[in-house]
Amino acid sequence: MMRLRRASVIGALSLLAWAATATAECAWVFWLEAGDPRTHESSSRPVSGWGTREACEQALTQKLASDSERDTDMEVTVDRQAGRPRLWLRRKGHPEPLAVYTYVCLPDTVDPRGPKTK
Repeated sequence: MMRLRRASVIGALSLLAWAATATAECAWVFWLEAGDPRTHESSSRPVSGWGTREACEQALTQKLASDSERDTDMEVTVDRQAGRPRLWLRRKGHPEPLAVYTYVCLPDTVDPRGPKTK
């Protein structure tokens, strides 16, 4: 009985170690969600893929910085309080946003668009 219990524990630990290794080795995808606050419509699309989470987060930070500086006709507000960086685009002097961009890095096993239907 003791051998069976020990074998079960060893098997469970081996399975956990294998699962942790598989998770650590997955690729990461940088996603962009573009939303229109006037129509409440949004769409998500993958921007790029990366081998590590750190590389993906670095690309996200660079994209956020370049997008927030690109257009001189627009007023850009970066919202980091939402848990995911959001970029609000407004015409200068207008209170309503024209677009909202949300950035996120997710493992390649996660699709923010939800499951595909057949």
